[in-house]
Amino acid sequence: MGQRIRTAIVAIPIALFLIRMGGLLFALGVLILGLVGFWEYRNMLTRDGIRVYQATGILGIGLLIAGAGLGKPEWLLPLTTLFSLLVMLEGLYFYAEGHFPENTGLTCMALVYLGLPFAHFILLRELTGGMHPVPLWGEVSLGEALLWTVMFATWASDTFAYFGGRAFGKTKLLPKVSPKKTREGALCGFIGCVATVWALGSLWLQYPLVPVLLLGVGIGFFAPLGDLVESILKRSCDIKDSGNFFPGHGGVLDRCDSLIFSVPFAYYFITLVLLG
Repeated sequence: MGQRIRTAIVAIPIALFLIRMGGLLFALGVLILGLVGFWEYRNMLTRDGIRVYQATGILGIGLLIAGAGLGKPEWLLPLTTLFSLLVMLEGLYFYAEGHFPENTGLTCMALVYLGLPFAHFILLRELTGGMHPVPLWGEVSLGEALLWTVMFATWASDTFAYFGGRAFGKTKLLPKVSPKKTREGALCGFIGCVATVWALGSLWLQYPLVPVLLLGVGIGFFAPLGDLVESILKRSCDIKDSGNFFPGHGGVLDRCDSLIFSVPFAYYFITLVLLG
Protein backbone atom coordinates (compact mmCIF):
# COMPACT_ATOMS: atom_id res chain seq x y z
CA MET A 1 0.00 0.00 0.00
CA GLY A 2 2.85 2.37 0.83
CA GLN A 3 4.38 1.92 -2.61
CA ARG A 4 1.05 2.57 -4.30
CA ILE A 5 0.63 5.82 -2.37
CA ARG A 6 4.17 6.99 -3.14
CA THR A 7 3.68 6.29 -6.83
CA ALA A 8 0.38 8.19 -6.84
CA ILE A 9 1.98 11.18 -5.09
CA VAL A 10 4.52 11.42 -7.91
CA ALA A 11 2.42 10.35 -10.91
CA ILE A 12 -0.77 12.34 -10.33
CA PRO A 13 0.85 15.82 -10.27
CA ILE A 14 2.85 14.95 -13.41
CA ALA A 15 -0.32 13.81 -15.20
CA LEU A 16 -2.21 16.94 -14.09
CA PHE A 17 0.62 19.18 -15.30
CA LEU A 18 0.95 17.51 -18.71
CA ILE A 19 -2.79 17.46 -19.39
CA ARG A 20 -3.04 21.08 -18.29
CA MET A 21 -0.18 22.16 -20.54
CA GLY A 22 -1.21 20.21 -23.62
CA GLY A 23 0.78 20.77 -26.81
CA LEU A 24 4.19 19.18 -27.30
CA LEU A 25 4.72 18.50 -23.58
CA PHE A 26 1.55 16.43 -23.39
CA ALA A 27 2.43 14.72 -26.69
CA LEU A 28 5.86 13.81 -25.31
CA GLY A 29 4.26 12.29 -22.22
CA VAL A 30 1.88 10.24 -24.38
CA LEU A 31 4.79 9.17 -26.60
CA ILE A 32 6.66 7.84 -23.56
CA LEU A 33 3.58 5.95 -22.37
CA GLY A 34 3.02 4.51 -25.84
CA LEU A 35 6.59 3.26 -26.22
CA VAL A 36 6.69 1.82 -22.70
CA GLY A 37 3.34 0.18 -23.42
CA PHE A 38 4.81 -1.37 -26.57
CA TRP A 39 7.78 -2.72 -24.62
CA GLU A 40 5.41 -4.27 -22.06
CA TYR A 41 3.31 -5.73 -24.87
CA ARG A 42 6.42 -7.14 -26.56
CA ASN A 43 7.76 -8.66 -23.32
CA MET A 44 4.40 -10.24 -22.53
CA LEU A 45 4.04 -11.92 -25.91
CA THR A 46 7.65 -12.91 -26.58
CA ARG A 47 7.80 -16.59 -25.72
CA ASP A 48 8.38 -19.99 -27.28
CA GLY A 49 10.12 -18.49 -30.31
CA ILE A 50 7.32 -15.99 -30.96
CA ARG A 51 8.26 -12.34 -30.81
CA VAL A 52 7.04 -8.86 -31.67
CA TYR A 53 9.39 -7.05 -34.05
CA GLN A 54 11.13 -4.10 -32.45
CA ALA A 55 12.20 -1.94 -35.39
CA THR A 56 8.85 -1.56 -37.13
CA GLY A 57 6.93 -1.68 -33.86
CA ILE A 58 8.82 1.10 -32.11
CA LEU A 59 9.18 3.31 -35.18
CA GLY A 60 5.58 2.80 -36.30
CA ILE A 61 4.05 3.53 -32.90
CA GLY A 62 6.40 6.46 -32.35
CA LEU A 63 5.51 8.07 -35.68
CA LEU A 64 1.77 7.54 -35.20
CA ILE A 65 1.88 9.34 -31.86
CA ALA A 66 4.26 11.99 -33.21
CA GLY A 67 1.91 12.64 -36.14
CA ALA A 68 -0.92 13.39 -33.74
CA GLY A 69 1.41 15.54 -31.63
CA LEU A 70 2.33 17.59 -34.68
CA GLY A 71 -1.34 18.16 -35.48
CA LYS A 72 -1.39 15.85 -38.49
CA PRO A 73 -4.28 13.39 -37.98
CA GLU A 74 -4.29 12.80 -41.73
CA TRP A 75 -0.98 10.95 -41.29
CA LEU A 76 -2.53 8.15 -39.22
CA LEU A 77 -3.99 6.07 -42.05
CA PRO A 78 -0.93 6.34 -44.36
CA LEU A 79 1.45 5.52 -41.49
CA THR A 80 -0.62 2.54 -40.37
CA THR A 81 -0.73 1.24 -43.94
CA LEU A 82 2.99 1.82 -44.51
CA PHE A 83 4.13 0.16 -41.31
CA SER A 84 1.78 -2.78 -41.75
CA LEU A 85 3.68 -3.44 -44.99
CA LEU A 86 7.07 -2.79 -43.37
CA VAL A 87 6.22 -5.32 -40.66
CA MET A 88 5.94 -7.92 -43.44
CA LEU A 89 9.34 -6.85 -44.73
CA GLU A 90 10.90 -7.26 -41.30
CA GLY A 91 9.15 -10.62 -41.06
CA LEU A 92 10.78 -11.69 -44.31
CA TYR A 93 14.17 -10.71 -42.90
CA PHE A 94 13.63 -12.96 -39.87
CA TYR A 95 11.76 -15.66 -41.81
CA ALA A 96 14.32 -18.34 -41.00
CA GLU A 97 13.42 -18.08 -37.32
CA GLY A 98 9.89 -19.32 -38.07
CA HIS A 99 6.53 -18.16 -36.68
CA PHE A 100 6.07 -15.67 -39.53
CA PRO A 101 2.24 -15.38 -39.17
CA GLU A 102 2.40 -14.99 -35.40
CA ASN A 103 5.27 -12.49 -35.39
CA THR A 104 3.91 -10.26 -38.14
CA GLY A 105 0.34 -10.48 -36.85
CA LEU A 106 1.28 -9.52 -33.29
CA THR A 107 3.43 -6.63 -34.49
CA CYS A 108 0.65 -5.29 -36.72
CA MET A 109 -1.71 -5.62 -33.76
CA ALA A 110 0.61 -3.38 -31.73
CA LEU A 111 0.13 -0.58 -34.27
CA VAL A 112 -3.65 -0.78 -33.89
CA TYR A 113 -3.77 -1.64 -30.17
CA LEU A 114 -1.19 0.93 -29.03
CA GLY A 115 -0.10 3.38 -31.73
CA LEU A 116 -3.51 4.52 -32.94
CA PRO A 117 -5.24 4.74 -29.53
CA PHE A 118 -2.43 6.68 -27.88
CA ALA A 119 -2.40 9.06 -30.85
CA HIS A 120 -6.08 9.74 -30.16
CA PHE A 121 -5.27 10.83 -26.60
CA ILE A 122 -3.49 13.78 -28.20
CA LEU A 123 -6.15 14.41 -30.85
CA LEU A 124 -8.83 14.59 -28.16
CA ARG A 125 -6.76 16.88 -25.91
CA GLU A 126 -6.07 19.29 -28.77
CA LEU A 127 -9.67 19.82 -29.89
CA THR A 128 -10.35 23.54 -30.05
CA GLY A 129 -13.36 25.53 -28.91
CA GLY A 130 -14.48 27.69 -26.02
CA MET A 131 -13.13 27.86 -22.49
CA HIS A 132 -14.85 26.28 -19.50
CA PRO A 133 -14.47 27.38 -15.85
CA VAL A 134 -13.38 24.92 -13.15
CA PRO A 135 -13.53 25.97 -9.47
CA LEU A 136 -10.05 26.30 -7.89
CA TRP A 137 -8.47 25.41 -11.25
CA GLY A 138 -9.29 28.27 -13.58
CA GLU A 139 -10.53 27.97 -17.14
CA VAL A 140 -9.79 24.93 -19.27
CA SER A 141 -9.85 24.56 -23.03
CA LEU A 142 -12.44 22.45 -24.80
CA GLY A 143 -9.95 19.66 -25.48
CA GLU A 144 -8.82 19.49 -21.88
CA ALA A 145 -12.42 19.52 -20.65
CA LEU A 146 -13.39 16.70 -23.00
CA LEU A 147 -10.33 14.63 -22.13
CA TRP A 148 -11.10 14.95 -18.42
CA THR A 149 -14.71 13.99 -19.13
CA VAL A 150 -13.67 10.81 -20.91
CA MET A 151 -11.02 9.96 -18.33
CA PHE A 152 -13.35 10.50 -15.36
CA ALA A 153 -16.07 8.48 -17.09
CA THR A 154 -13.64 5.63 -17.73
CA TRP A 155 -12.40 5.69 -14.15
CA ALA A 156 -16.00 5.77 -12.94
CA SER A 157 -16.70 2.68 -15.02
CA ASP A 158 -13.79 0.84 -13.38
CA THR A 159 -14.50 2.12 -9.86
CA PHE A 160 -18.25 1.54 -9.81
CA ALA A 161 -17.73 -1.90 -11.35
CA TYR A 162 -15.21 -2.82 -8.62
CA PHE A 163 -17.26 -1.66 -5.65
CA GLY A 164 -20.56 -2.74 -7.21
CA GLY A 165 -19.12 -6.20 -7.81
CA ARG A 166 -17.92 -6.44 -4.21
CA ALA A 167 -21.31 -5.37 -2.87
CA PHE A 168 -23.73 -7.08 -5.24
CA GLY A 169 -21.73 -9.42 -7.46
CA LYS A 170 -23.10 -12.93 -7.78
CA THR A 171 -23.07 -13.88 -11.47
CA LYS A 172 -19.71 -14.22 -13.19
CA LEU A 173 -19.31 -12.11 -16.31
CA LEU A 174 -16.59 -14.02 -18.21
CA PRO A 175 -14.97 -16.41 -15.72
CA LYS A 176 -12.42 -17.77 -18.20
CA VAL A 177 -11.18 -14.24 -18.95
CA SER A 178 -11.47 -12.41 -15.61
CA PRO A 179 -12.79 -14.63 -12.80
CA LYS A 180 -13.51 -11.78 -10.37
CA LYS A 181 -15.71 -9.68 -12.66
CA THR A 182 -19.47 -10.05 -12.31
CA ARG A 183 -22.47 -8.98 -14.36
CA GLU A 184 -23.79 -6.98 -11.43
CA GLY A 185 -20.47 -5.16 -11.13
CA ALA A 186 -20.45 -4.49 -14.88
CA LEU A 187 -23.94 -3.00 -14.64
CA CYS A 188 -22.89 -0.74 -11.76
CA GLY A 189 -19.87 0.36 -13.79
CA PHE A 190 -22.06 1.14 -16.78
CA ILE A 191 -24.49 3.20 -14.71
CA GLY A 192 -21.65 5.07 -12.98
CA CYS A 193 -20.04 5.84 -16.33
CA VAL A 194 -23.23 7.18 -17.94
CA ALA A 195 -23.99 9.26 -14.84
CA THR A 196 -20.50 10.78 -14.90
CA VAL A 197 -20.73 11.70 -18.59
CA TRP A 198 -24.16 13.20 -17.99
CA ALA A 199 -22.89 15.32 -15.08
CA LEU A 200 -19.81 16.58 -16.91
CA GLY A 201 -21.09 16.70 -20.48
CA SER A 202 -24.57 18.06 -19.90
CA LEU A 203 -24.45 19.97 -16.60
CA TRP A 204 -20.91 21.34 -16.91
CA LEU A 205 -20.19 21.57 -20.65
CA GLN A 206 -23.84 22.27 -21.56
CA TYR A 207 -24.14 19.84 -24.46
CA PRO A 208 -27.57 18.43 -25.44
CA LEU A 209 -28.76 15.57 -23.26
CA VAL A 210 -29.34 12.86 -25.88
CA PRO A 211 -25.87 12.88 -27.55
CA VAL A 212 -24.25 13.17 -24.12
CA LEU A 213 -26.10 10.08 -22.92
CA LEU A 214 -25.13 8.23 -26.11
CA LEU A 215 -21.50 9.20 -25.46
CA GLY A 216 -21.84 7.78 -21.95
CA VAL A 217 -23.34 4.56 -23.27
CA GLY A 218 -20.48 4.17 -25.74
CA ILE A 219 -17.78 4.78 -23.14
CA GLY A 220 -19.65 2.46 -20.75
CA PHE A 221 -19.38 -0.28 -23.38
CA PHE A 222 -15.83 0.27 -24.67
CA ALA A 223 -14.06 0.96 -21.34
CA PRO A 224 -14.69 -2.50 -19.81
CA LEU A 225 -14.00 -4.08 -23.20
CA GLY A 226 -10.49 -2.63 -23.07
CA ASP A 227 -10.05 -4.05 -19.58
CA LEU A 228 -11.18 -7.49 -20.72
CA VAL A 229 -8.90 -7.48 -23.77
CA GLU A 230 -5.86 -6.76 -21.62
CA SER A 231 -6.99 -9.47 -19.18
CA ILE A 232 -7.05 -11.94 -22.08
CA LEU A 233 -3.54 -10.90 -23.11
CA LYS A 234 -2.19 -11.33 -19.58
CA ARG A 235 -4.00 -14.61 -19.04
CA SER A 236 -2.70 -15.91 -22.38
CA CYS A 237 0.83 -15.08 -21.23
CA ASP A 238 0.25 -16.31 -17.65
CA ILE A 239 1.29 -13.05 -15.99
CA LYS A 240 -0.35 -10.85 -13.36
CA ASP A 241 0.80 -7.37 -14.42
CA SER A 242 1.97 -6.06 -17.79
CA GLY A 243 4.94 -4.34 -16.15
CA ASN A 244 6.08 -2.17 -13.24
CA PHE A 245 6.23 1.31 -14.77
CA PHE A 246 3.94 2.49 -11.95
CA PRO A 247 5.33 0.66 -8.89
CA GLY A 248 2.53 -0.83 -6.85
CA HIS A 249 0.04 -0.20 -9.66
CA GLY A 250 1.45 -2.29 -12.50
CA GLY A 251 2.44 -1.27 -16.00
CA VAL A 252 1.24 1.26 -18.55
CA LEU A 253 -1.14 -1.26 -20.08
CA ASP A 254 -2.60 -2.06 -16.66
CA ARG A 255 -3.35 1.64 -16.04
CA CYS A 256 -4.45 2.57 -19.57
CA ASP A 257 -6.25 -0.58 -20.76
CA SER A 258 -9.75 0.90 -20.54
CA LEU A 259 -8.71 4.29 -21.94
CA ILE A 260 -7.11 2.57 -24.96
CA PHE A 261 -10.63 1.64 -26.05
CA SER A 262 -12.72 4.51 -24.68
CA VAL A 263 -10.64 7.46 -25.92
CA PRO A 264 -10.69 6.63 -29.68
CA PHE A 265 -14.43 5.96 -29.56
CA ALA A 266 -15.04 9.19 -27.66
CA TYR A 267 -12.90 11.23 -30.06
CA TYR A 268 -14.87 10.17 -33.14
CA PHE A 269 -18.25 10.41 -31.43
CA ILE A 270 -17.42 13.89 -30.10
CA THR A 271 -16.07 15.20 -33.42
CA LEU A 272 -18.76 13.66 -35.60
CA VAL A 273 -21.84 13.98 -33.36
CA LEU A 274 -21.29 16.24 -30.36
CA LEU A 275 -19.34 18.91 -32.22
CA GLY A 276 -20.43 18.01 -35.73
